[in-house]
Amino acid sequence: MGCNILESIELDSIINHKSFTDRYFAKRFIVNFNGVKNNDIMLMFHSNRIALLCLAPSHFFFKNNQTYKLNFSVGNIDRLRNSVKGKSKKGGQMLTPKSVICKIEYDDGSSFDVPCCMKSTLIEVNEELVVNPELLKKKPDADGFIAIMLSSIAISDATKKELLTYEDYIKVVNDNVSSN
Repeated sequence: MGCNILESIELDSIINHKSFTDRYFAKRFIVNFNGVKNNDIMLMFHSNRIALLCLAPSHFFFKNNQTYKLNFSVGNIDRLRNSVKGKSKKGGQMLTPKSVICKIEYDDGSSFDVPCCMKSTLIEVNEELVVNPELLKKKPDADGFIAIMLSSIAISDATKKELLTYEDYIKVVNDNVSSN
C-alpha cells in the first residue's frame, strides 16, 4: 500500500505560506467526473467570476509516470486559437460542462480528455503547458492550471454550491482510499 499523497503534505508549511491561488481562489472539486474512477477535477473560483481549471491532486494522471503532452486541438476546434476582446471578453468559445478543453496524450498512444466541468466562456488556455507540460504535475494549482474560464455570477455561484469543498473532497478521497 502506497502513501496517501494528501497525508504527505506538511500542513504547517501550507498554513503559513499560502500561495496566490490559495489566498484569492475558492477551490472546489469534482470526484469521478463522468463516472470515471479518479477522473477528479479542481475548479478554482475567484470573486470576479474567473475560474481556473486544474486536475485535482487525486486525479489518476498523477500516478502515471509516462511522458505526456497536452493537445488543445479537440475535434475541429483549436483551443489555442481562442481569442477574446474587450472588457466583456467577447468572442470566447462557449463551453458546456462536458466540453473538452484538451487531451493529455502519453507516449504509448493512450490519452484522456480534460472536460471544463461548467457552463462558461473560455478566456484562454495555458499555452505554457504546450512548451512545459511538466508544470501540470509540478504546480497543478498554480502555473499548471489548464484553462481560464468566465461564467455569469449565477452560474459561478450555483456551480460552487454543487461541488465539493476542500474539506469534503479530502473526506471523499480518504474514504475511497480506505475502501480499496
